[in-house]
Amino acid sequence: MSVGEPPPGEGGFERALPSDIMAEQCVLGGMLLSKEAITQVVEIVRSADFHRPAHQTVYDTVVDLFSRGEPVDAVSVNAELTKRGEITRIGGAPYLHTLTEAVPTAANAGYYARIVADRAVLRRLVEVGTRIAQIGYAGDGEVDDLVDRAQAEVYRVAEKRTGEDYLPLSEIMPGALDEIEAISAHDGSMTGVPTGFTDFDALSNGLHPGQMVIIAARPAVGKALALDTPLPTPGGWTTMGEVRTGDTLLSADGTPTRVVASTAVMADRDCFEVTFDDGSTIVADGEHQWRTDTRASRRAAQEVRARRSDRPRAVAEVRTTRQIAETLRCATADRRLNHSVRNAAPLDLPEQDLPLSPYLLGAWLGDGHSAGARITTADPEIVMYLEAEGFVVRPVGNATISYGVCFPAGSGPVERPCVVCGRSFVPKLPHVRTCGQSCGGKARFVSAPVAHATCVDCGKRCFGQSRCRECITDHGTVTAVLRKIGVLGDKHIPEEYLRGSLRQRRALLAGLLDTDGTVTRTGAVQFAVTSKALAEGFRELVHSLGYRCGTSLKRVNGRSEASSTCYVVTFSTPDEVFRLERKKSAHKERGDRNYPRVGARFITDVRPVRSVPVRCVQVDHPDHLYLAGRSMIPTHNSTLALDFARAASIKHQLTSVFFSLEMGRNEIVMRLLSAEARVPLHTMRSGLMTDDDWTRLARRMGEVASAPLFIDDSPNMSMMEIRAKCRRLKQQHDLKLVVVDYLQLMSSGSRVESRQQEVSEFSRSLKLLAKELEVPVIALSQLNRGPEQRTDKKPQVSDLRESGSIEQDADMVILLYREDVHEKESPRAGEADLIVAKHRNGPTATVTVAFQGHYSRFVDMAPG
Repeated sequence: MSVGEPPPGEGGFERALPSDIMAEQCVLGGMLLSKEAITQVVEIVRSADFHRPAHQTVYDTVVDLFSRGEPVDAVSVNAELTKRGEITRIGGAPYLHTLTEAVPTAANAGYYARIVADRAVLRRLVEVGTRIAQIGYAGDGEVDDLVDRAQAEVYRVAEKRTGEDYLPLSEIMPGALDEIEAISAHDGSMTGVPTGFTDFDALSNGLHPGQMVIIAARPAVGKALALDTPLPTPGGWTTMGEVRTGDTLLSADGTPTRVVASTAVMADRDCFEVTFDDGSTIVADGEHQWRTDTRASRRAAQEVRARRSDRPRAVAEVRTTRQIAETLRCATADRRLNHSVRNAAPLDLPEQDLPLSPYLLGAWLGDGHSAGARITTADPEIVMYLEAEGFVVRPVGNATISYGVCFPAGSGPVERPCVVCGRSFVPKLPHVRTCGQSCGGKARFVSAPVAHATCVDCGKRCFGQSRCRECITDHGTVTAVLRKIGVLGDKHIPEEYLRGSLRQRRALLAGLLDTDGTVTRTGAVQFAVTSKALAEGFRELVHSLGYRCGTSLKRVNGRSEASSTCYVVTFSTPDEVFRLERKKSAHKERGDRNYPRVGARFITDVRPVRSVPVRCVQVDHPDHLYLAGRSMIPTHNSTLALDFARAASIKHQLTSVFFSLEMGRNEIVMRLLSAEARVPLHTMRSGLMTDDDWTRLARRMGEVASAPLFIDDSPNMSMMEIRAKCRRLKQQHDLKLVVVDYLQLMSSGSRVESRQQEVSEFSRSLKLLAKELEVPVIALSQLNRGPEQRTDKKPQVSDLRESGSIEQDADMVILLYREDVHEKESPRAGEADLIVAKHRNGPTATVTVAFQGHYSRFVDMAPG
């Protein structure tokens, strides 16, 4: 019987998930027998790829021991599992020997690992298939959107299978060139590895095998937002000035993402106010990055869509604030706006334990009495929805449109027999046990007293009700709950509701719109209210669901000046946002012809403003995007080491590998081409390349593509993966240089006592890797804020960030310093100092090189 087939006589619903337990046992057995098998396996499978949890535990233990440089065999693994208290979970010591006996030969561990990985992909495919089936049966939304979601689910499976490995330049080059072309179509004898810098090579005699070289500088110089810029978090809001490394922000796909780096506060930078067509503004410096679509890229996507049945999107590019200002409008007669930023996806947040139904709260905020749990509505359908959620809704007085809302009553007293005469009766209080006064005097001779009733919430004694008076006042009625969450007499949306799950926020929106929302003549959705706080909360709710909206003011006849201003919030979407049938039908029938344009915001103005203190953070997310501003606008978040790799591979044909935990592979190749062909990087990105630029690019393209330089941009890379890939490259391509960009972005995948301890472990592992493979390893690192607090701003070795062991493990520490970053009028503009602050095998010195930022490179200044 093949793997995954149902056992005989059982239905299709009883089928087992794809797995191959024998292959899993052979993989683990091979790892217990051979160190070479471990290096093969860790490149192919992860812990989660094993079907049996016991196998996952054994795999994690083997990898942990191997990464610490300790022996790996059945005995050492048994000792480690015993120490962790997990040996019984995997079947005891005999099962470890069963694993070693199961494998025919450890040499085939890589082959067995591929079987395990393939079965894991099949299991994920089955899970995705189930989710797609649920999407299809639910039918919740437009068909095109459902198909897009299904495609995304399948793509994620394929991405996990093929997305994380190094590639040579020759394979990356066509993709990078296609990207550049698409944009342009639319608007002495040394013993060490040479670095390309004569004075530095003279000082160090090149980079030598076994060395660990640290290149350190302040992070993200020149990409920053104003300190008062609001940043949404899973729990509420923070600001750019308050956020710290380790905090959690929200990414453009709506998921939480961790802050992995932050800069010091920077002053005296060129600042701009970026204005969007929904009225929102963000202050950023000139070098801050945004991912935008241009009119050219949007038109190109439309042309492709017209020729094909699928629906490709425009290719968004990363551009600086200054570049956007220079190309704000198209160079055409109509001068149309050029740049747009796509909306963030709906926030993907967990279900919250909310004190009141989101739909009821929304309906009460829209048309409720501010002093009590009453709703005014002429739509019986709203009453029906509230009753469906378990509330009791009754008309108030003689009015036919005013309703009181309360929780369902608890179970009252039921008939019981009198303990004296046996006659059935209904007690007035729960502890009464006799039918009347005549029997009451005899009750104590017949049975023990009945205990008084206690509150179901706090356990205190109560009389005649399921809750005590204190609990009723606190949360026993809808009015009490409204008072407790702070909205009684002060209508606004509480923070916990704005950070509820997607389902909860959609229910809240439906309640607000069913009572106080309208559909305009053009099909847009409007919400009008005289409470500014409620209007701002509604606007944040709409943004959290992935929609863009605008706000306008109009005068109305109110009882006071505050109630005489009406705030009208308008947005457009093809999604169903109403529950009320008449409004749902009107929204669907009128339809908004502008639906294709509501998925992005256009940048309407970028104007210089007075310089303000700014700061930048970096997030641990593959697309480097996080949300900023009250409108939740996606905004984007290491050149010297790339120059070293460029000199080694392109100039001297020495094999090197560049592990980039920050930049994508296409971005790296574009920087390489810019540096080699001397074509400004911003020219490539803006699509303004001239014929001369293309000629220079074509002249250098072949040499760059044939260079033995490998690039790996896998996200969340662990030290174990880097070591395994380097060993394979050493065996297959005679690896000569390793570059890791950068140290603070690496993850261990396991719990550690502190971040300092984790970085110390990375540093030690890189040094051991250099010695094991006999190659120089260059690791980029960040400096702390020490240089910013000194007068001369020059960095020192003590400024190395997060761990003092980096200095201890390194053979050479190079500190990068540019005076013109801190002094705009510096006579040394365009120069950079490579401060060799530690040199274990030679003298320390300062080497001056030229910095050509437009080419994204450093250049030797020594005479040829």
